[in-house]
Amino acid sequence: MIIKRLKKLWKISGLIAIRQGYFLLRNWYLIFREPYLTLKAIKDKGDKSQFLLVSASALAPIWIYIAARVIYDLWKYQKMIWITGRTFLVIGIIQLLILGYLAYWTLRVIREK
Repeated sequence: MIIKRLKKLWKISGLIAIRQGYFLLRNWYLIFREPYLTLKAIKDKGDKSQFLLVSASALAPIWIYIAARVIYDLWKYQKMIWITGRTFLVIGIIQLLILGYLAYWTLRVIREK
């Protein structure tokens, strides 16, 4: 009985994850083609989960770099190295550009009357 419910819950969770992933990829694509219309559509639908996912994607470059850096340092040096180089600076600049782009279009959508 419990295993049957867990299988059903796992199936529903998988379907929800596929659906959200599809909408996230579609929204990423549309944001670079039509940012104003895409963010307006997300706002009009009231889809807070997609708005959160799209906004959080602006932070993805720094999280990917940090995770890769931790794995590499632990693998090569068996400890964490806290000194960062130019790569961290480049990733930070890319992240700020993406965040600024999304912030600009989000504010345009929010301030629209």
